[in-house]
Amino acid sequence: MGLEDVLPATDFEENRHLMDLYSRQIGAYGLEAMTKLVQLKVLFVGVTGVGIEAAKNITLAGAHTVALWDENPIELRDLGVNFFLNEKDIGSPKAKTIAPRLAELNPLVRVHSVNGSLHAETLRSYDAVIVSDKTISKKTLIEWNELCRSRTKTVHTDRGEPQTLPNPTSFIYCFTGGVFGSVFVDHGNTFIVRDNDGKDPLVKIIQSIEQKSEEIISDKGEKINHHYTLIRFITPDGQPPGSLPENCLINIHDVDGMIARSSEIAARHGTSITTTGPWRTYSSPSDPVNSVRIGDTSGFTPYIGRGYIKQVKEPHTISFRPFAECITQPSNVPTGVVSDTKDYGFVMIDLMSTFSPGGVEVQIHFALQSVMAFQQKYGRLPTVNNDADCEKCVSLAENINNTLRTYAELTPGAAMRVMFVDNLNKELIRKFARHAAIELQPLCAFFGGVVAQELVKLSGRYTPIRQFFNYHVMEALPDSVPDDTQPLNCRYDDQISVFGQSMQCKLESLRVFMVGCGALGCEFMKNFALMGVSCHPSGRLHVTDNDRIELSNLSRQFLFREDNVGQPKSAAAAKRAKIMNPDLNVVARQDLVAPETEHIFDGVFWEGLDLVLAILCLCNDGQSCMNVSYSVYHLKMDEARLYVDNKCVLFEKPLLESGTMGTGANVDVIVPHITASYSDGGNADAGGGIPMCTLRNFPHLIDHCIEWARAKFNDLFVSPATQLQQFLEDPETFLTSIERNLNQHVGGERTAALERAVDTLRTLKAITMELGDKPNIEICVLLAWKTFHTFFRDAIHDLINTFPADAKTKTGEPFWTGQKKFPSPIEFDKSNTMHNEFLISTANLYACVFKVHPQKYPSEENKLHTTRWMSEYRNENWLHSVVARLNPPEYIRHRVGDLDDNQDIAAANSNEIGSAIGESDDVEEEFEQLKNDLLQTSETLGIVKVEPLDFEKDDDDNFHIDFITSAANLRASNYRIQAASRHKCKMIAGRIVPAIATSTASVTGLVMMELFKILQNKALSSLRNANYDLGSNTFFTFEPPSVHKKRSSTKKILNQSEYESAVHHYNRALNESESKVEELKLLKQQLEKFPFGNSDIKERVEQ
Repeated sequence: MGLEDVLPATDFEENRHLMDLYSRQIGAYGLEAMTKLVQLKVLFVGVTGVGIEAAKNITLAGAHTVALWDENPIELRDLGVNFFLNEKDIGSPKAKTIAPRLAELNPLVRVHSVNGSLHAETLRSYDAVIVSDKTISKKTLIEWNELCRSRTKTVHTDRGEPQTLPNPTSFIYCFTGGVFGSVFVDHGNTFIVRDNDGKDPLVKIIQSIEQKSEEIISDKGEKINHHYTLIRFITPDGQPPGSLPENCLINIHDVDGMIARSSEIAARHGTSITTTGPWRTYSSPSDPVNSVRIGDTSGFTPYIGRGYIKQVKEPHTISFRPFAECITQPSNVPTGVVSDTKDYGFVMIDLMSTFSPGGVEVQIHFALQSVMAFQQKYGRLPTVNNDADCEKCVSLAENINNTLRTYAELTPGAAMRVMFVDNLNKELIRKFARHAAIELQPLCAFFGGVVAQELVKLSGRYTPIRQFFNYHVMEALPDSVPDDTQPLNCRYDDQISVFGQSMQCKLESLRVFMVGCGALGCEFMKNFALMGVSCHPSGRLHVTDNDRIELSNLSRQFLFREDNVGQPKSAAAAKRAKIMNPDLNVVARQDLVAPETEHIFDGVFWEGLDLVLAILCLCNDGQSCMNVSYSVYHLKMDEARLYVDNKCVLFEKPLLESGTMGTGANVDVIVPHITASYSDGGNADAGGGIPMCTLRNFPHLIDHCIEWARAKFNDLFVSPATQLQQFLEDPETFLTSIERNLNQHVGGERTAALERAVDTLRTLKAITMELGDKPNIEICVLLAWKTFHTFFRDAIHDLINTFPADAKTKTGEPFWTGQKKFPSPIEFDKSNTMHNEFLISTANLYACVFKVHPQKYPSEENKLHTTRWMSEYRNENWLHSVVARLNPPEYIRHRVGDLDDNQDIAAANSNEIGSAIGESDDVEEEFEQLKNDLLQTSETLGIVKVEPLDFEKDDDDNFHIDFITSAANLRASNYRIQAASRHKCKMIAGRIVPAIATSTASVTGLVMMELFKILQNKALSSLRNANYDLGSNTFFTFEPPSVHKKRSSTKKILNQSEYESAVHHYNRALNESESKVEELKLLKQQLEKFPFGNSDIKERVEQ
């Protein structure tokens, strides 16, 4: 069933099941791109290793249709790269066999096989055609590409007349052979990119806007008066610092002042500066930092205050050329590398390509042309490991290069340059040709991610490859061709042909520990099964993950299906991987890796390992943690990474780390005594955090409001519930423990602790006074009613009473400026949907805390019920019938807390400040009074059951995200901040990291290539860390930092990890020797009990 049968794309956001399923993906792509993606129809020509990887990724992503064409019979070697095949499938047609299994990944995607020849109309019936079958000739590729480019569509003008417009089918060709790969992309003559990097638009807070002029010299040499506007800005709390991109577009929002001076200006530009955009920015070297210029705004009144600027993503059109042209003319610059001004060429993977026409990207291109020419001439690909065929390819490459050089010399004025080089890298061409006919599974995973990401770019989000991406991992090749590369007629023959039989034996005998089994873990498990890792009886793969499968996991964690929801991730992944390769020896656990579990993962366990994979981190791009939620998450992960890293240093085990963040990914290789360890890099920088005073009192972004709402969830339904639970069990003991804790502090610390204790007791008193004999839903509504007024009316009154609109700072400057927005309180309005949603969600959450509602069933059972859980209490009419009997509570002034020092001074200087009503100046006295009140209340309370809530973001029927969304948007309304969608609230409050299948699959492929290097004991110069982004086509690979050295006082170089390792081995040997001595003593005692035995034995025992 296709998605169009479920709902129109415009209603995508209204379908909570789909929003939950694709939540992590929408976090990366955005809702607009997602609605386009689910309408995409794709044809895969060739279900090769890279073909099935790309098809898997785009199926998980939710494309409308995925069609497979491959009538070749399945061979045994296919089992080494295709995770849907087993030995029973050998001899069956590929596409027909694989299609139903691929369809299981996502029931919303139409998956089918295409039979017979591929005709023009078949190709044109799809939005994209991906060719990965290497047996397709160059001539056929050119023909198919031209057919795809010629597709049109008929539209009707306003007058109803038909009009034919170009509507090309995107054409992508991917070639993988050994440690090389190449991708060609053609999206037609006209392709619109709406967002070139996929990042959120930058937001800056306006500090000042100055309408200025300067004298400049015109083109005619005349002095003229040039009017411009200078905007100074600051970065909002929690956002990455830095300037706006040069020459970008911006919109201006929420400023005071800058109204059109005349009706003519209003008619031409708008009534105010906020309705005129977007504006083009520019700058001058003399401008101050954190400022931009825009055009003349003298037609508007002066700037008064407030406001912010927001970057506008500017669509731009790019053009692609056909394969026939690009294969010989890939670039219009000598280096062949794509740049901002020169569009055609290669994606840069090697810095030398910037300076040399003979860079590795160009050399790979000639190698690819030579293999295509070989196939055209001999009707086959070069035979694997055949020296004669390799030399033929070298000769063909020379002929191609010479022909192109001659053409260039004869046509010096040609608009486009053909590409030739002065010196061909013959050794590279030999390496390319030697393994052109085979596929290595890790490179299939990597290129499968690259190709699927190019399909996502059809939505207009991100920058497409223009037009070749040539990549290699030559450093992984053996230093010399192994002498044991003969095929064994097994699933690993392609791998053996590159690395040899002895390497395959090493892989199969590996003892691996994988920490984490989410999206990356699933891909690694698949890689291990296909490569044969830990598939010998002596090998073992240990995987641990204490998490369970959720619906949102299914869009990127491809080893899981809907019937796995609720099961342990490690166990479900292990079961599925065993289907791929029954020889895989995997042990699945659900234990954390931490000091608390060292009785499980003890010294013997770590000592017995060969390799550790840590899947614990976000992408290490330095910009991942842009708000407080991601920062907190990253710091927790960092602790886990450090723990695993320290264990690997102690036990001298190689550690391979990887992570993703949206389209970005990273690889870190850590090898004992060769590279630096993770901890050598220093502690992670939290960065980007939001000050508490901003969250509590001065939000200026919707992110701040969402974080505030998430904190309030704990303040209402977790912490007080836990404390009330303890209080109800034994009131006197609870109060005594609070008092005992207070007595441990002195001075200022005791004052602060006393204020926290008073806050706790006030909350408990307020709740217990309303509970009565037994809580019911009406009491829960009453509590929600009071909470509404406390949060959105009273707290705002407190703030503006403390800091009136004309409040000044200690320097006499206006208090409400820059990042501070002057708020306004809210009165309940039953016609306001958001007001109602807050009351409904809050009342129902209180009902859960006080056990008024029955226990909710698991989220995976939501769709099994005909009505939503507690549907009778979701109705606005029911709510209004209850609140109609309630009066707004009286406003009682309280102090404003969580102020920084400057804000405290401003509050003290305010004429309005004074003792808050209802708050005693003697905190000690109030504490004693609250204790007595609570003890008296406890005697009159009926039977009250309390259960603190556990925040669950992925259950759309439990009211949790409903509360976050309504609370955050009401908070935003207080401060005139634009409201957020439910999905955004869920992403931020739920600490959800944007995650997609493409980057996940690709990065695990690169990690596996590093594994080959480690097993060959490659030098540091051959190892590669990686940091890349599939969205913007930036690929950086670099040598890992060398092992961290320390110098002693005698200037002798000491290796810290070697020292720690030596200490560990010494302690272990000492423990073992002591253990042996005790064992011998016991044996001696046993021997002495026997009346017989020769003297030699007794003498040795004594020794």
